Amino acid sequence: MPPSRPSAAEPGWVGPEQIAAFTAAGTTMHRLFSGPGGWIERLGRDLLISCSSPETLASLLVELEGRKSRLALPIDRIFLRKRWERQGSPKLTLLSGDPSLPMETAAQESGLAYRLRFDAGESTGFFLDQRENRSFLRKKKPLRLLNLFAYTCSFGVAAASAGAQTWNVDLSPRVLEWGKENYRLNGLDPNAHWFLARDARAIVPYLLRRKVRFDACVIDPPTYAHGRKGGDFSLPRDLAGLLSGLFPLCEPGALLLLSTNFGPWHPDDLFREGSRAGERAGAKVEPLPPLPHPADLPEGTGPATLWLRISPRT
Repeated sequence: MPPSRPSAAEPGWVGPEQIAAFTAAGTTMHRLFSGPGGWIERLGRDLLISCSSPETLASLLVELEGRKSRLALPIDRIFLRKRWERQGSPKLTLLSGDPSLPMETAAQESGLAYRLRFDAGESTGFFLDQRENRSFLRKKKPLRLLNLFAYTCSFGVAAASAGAQTWNVDLSPRVLEWGKENYRLNGLDPNAHWFLARDARAIVPYLLRRKVRFDACVIDPPTYAHGRKGGDFSLPRDLAGLLSGLFPLCEPGALLLLSTNFGPWHPDDLFREGSRAGERAGAKVEPLPPLPHPADLPEGTGPATLWLRISPRT
């Protein structure tokens, strides 16, 4: 079984020392506040408040106003994600700031730049809670990365910045174009990498035919997604099958990140699914020690994640 995660920050405001540490590390995107009813994120020169009720919003705005001088951060705008409106995909609301400013901006994580959009629905195109996993991948300097459910390709950018060739796979051509923009922001030529608008399950036979092998893979799927031609994806149902097909693409000793926001699952559930798939595929699956929990996120928040090492059975 994988070891449990180390403890992390308590709910509340991130202190000035931690903010200074983020700035020194070239990071301008991080959580500023975490509480039971909502949280506040710093996204470059903008803030995004996510909260579960109008009452929580009013309280957060009062507290934020009282802390602005102590935060000592340049703040151009404040946006709101109304988590009490869960029907459809509500857009972000501009609470304060100049409405004529572009709805697209860029901010940094560990010296790498990423495009953010405040007019693309609930998500800005970047998930802060994967910071430690991106850093780990970057430090490992893989030669070839397979990034499934790539979204805007932040894992691809991290690996490519360390010299990897990357294959980014997502059903949406739109978000892959967004991913290419993230590459360009960091001086990385998208034409030297692959961006494949395909179903993650269908890409495996294609890559097998091309005899492409990877020493690092990332699988960070949604819990449920509509696929093409009725081929919907369900994480609890389909992850093990996807892994069984993926393992033959892995070089001996390849690293694999599994990540999910599926509430009932924890790292031991990911290890169970990986082990079952390994048995079917004749692969040995070993869990790596857990990474530090992000310093700005309280324990129990963020996705369940697990790094595995994949090797042939002897």
